[in-house]
Amino acid sequence: MAELFALANQQNPDISAADARITTARQGEAVSKNARLPQINASLTLSYLGDGTILDRDFGNIMRDRLPHFSNTLGVELYQPLYTGGAISSGTHLAEKGTEMAVNDRTNSVNTVRMAIATNYLELAKHRNLLQVYDENIRLTEKLLGEMRTKLSQGIVLKNDITRYELRLSSLSYDKLVTQNAIRIFNNNLVSLLSLDATTEIIPDIEADGNTAIEGNTHAWLESASINSPSMKSMDILTDMEKLRRKITWSEYAPKIGLVAGDNFLGPVTFEVPALNKNYNAWFIGMNVKWNISSLFTTAKSMRKHDLELTKIRQEKGAVTAGIERNINEATTLYRQAIKRLEIERKNVQLAEENYAVVSNRFSNQLALLTDMLDASNAQLDAGVRLVNAEISTRFYYYQLHYIAGTLSTL
Repeated sequence: MAELFALANQQNPDISAADARITTARQGEAVSKNARLPQINASLTLSYLGDGTILDRDFGNIMRDRLPHFSNTLGVELYQPLYTGGAISSGTHLAEKGTEMAVNDRTNSVNTVRMAIATNYLELAKHRNLLQVYDENIRLTEKLLGEMRTKLSQGIVLKNDITRYELRLSSLSYDKLVTQNAIRIFNNNLVSLLSLDATTEIIPDIEADGNTAIEGNTHAWLESASINSPSMKSMDILTDMEKLRRKITWSEYAPKIGLVAGDNFLGPVTFEVPALNKNYNAWFIGMNVKWNISSLFTTAKSMRKHDLELTKIRQEKGAVTAGIERNINEATTLYRQAIKRLEIERKNVQLAEENYAVVSNRFSNQLALLTDMLDASNAQLDAGVRLVNAEISTRFYYYQLHYIAGTLSTL
């Protein structure tokens, strides 16, 4: 399992997409910091300047004012924001929270992918074990059929008895086919999750995963979920982001203050009569204050919208928390149940094997009926299947608990 998890980190497309979103979010964070930098604008105009016209106020006595025809204007202006009511700093923090959300989404993707891998891996292991169980039972059934055909030739058993076991063999063969198809499906799922070649065959080795015993009680797992669960973290990040958006909206109430400086270089000088065919340069520096007075009437509704959004997020977080608590309670209960079941099924397999050996020996010595043999064989098959399911169940609930608590990505 650890090998599959490591391979998924490198090759799974969902995790790769999450990595790309983190890179994009970090770039957005860097862009947001540009708002703190001064804004510098420059403009250059080259034009043909026509002659001027001078006339009386009653539009009489028209005269032409000869002007230099080549006109040039060069302007440079700098604006450095000094106070924006917190809009710039909140915008930067909002971008940082976007990066935090992208990182949390990646953790969630890793958890989800690993749970899918664990589910398919364990199902693959279970069906491979079941295939061995069916193979063994088919072998025993064929052996029994051989013995019964010998007894049929001796007149000890009836043809109908052999037919019953042939039907059982046919049923076992179909169950084996179903199991083989399931193996192909789960193997293909794993190959797809890991972006491996379609012809890759994965052979599970559950024993190599070591001990998967769960430590801690339900309360401990709930505490772990409150700290590590990506779903819980996303609610906290969404709350912080909405608070920052609210602060940005509130900044509309405040005036915007900035330092402004510039330089204008133009020619000819047309504000003199007659015009001077010279260049004129002037610079300035000062404070710029802007205040949107209409914000006193329009911003309140936007603030109310943010307050409602925060209330909605708090309610959603409560629902997520309750859902996680239910899932952890269920998973811990089922895990303890699976452990108990595993102990029972191991004992049942031992008893079923002993029973089959005894009944088979008695049947060979004509001391047991065919129905006794059939019951013993069915009991052995059922015990083998149930043991396999019990072994897989304990490991499944182990990974499921880590998934619900958000710690599967750390395994």
